[in-house]
Amino acid sequence: MADYFNFQQVAQKCGIAKSTIAQLQSKGLLEPTIKKGMAFLSSQQVYRLRIAVQRAKKERTELQEALARVEAHWLAQTIALNR
Repeated sequence: MADYFNFQQVAQKCGIAKSTIAQLQSKGLLEPTIKKGMAFLSSQQVYRLRIAVQRAKKERTELQEALARVEAHWLAQTIALNR
């Protein structure tokens, strides 16, 4: 399962707590894939979350706000590429 990571792995890769990931999920900012009762994030989601963590630190903003902006930017690019 190289393309998916559990919350512990994501926490280590992003330098945040597992509880932070769970909070982002509960607010609808992360949508994990559920396999055999366990939650996993895709490598793309982890990449975007890492960018959001970096931006939140650099801009001194809340992680939720930074992640929402990163996701909006990613969505806009995806739509533009599919036209």
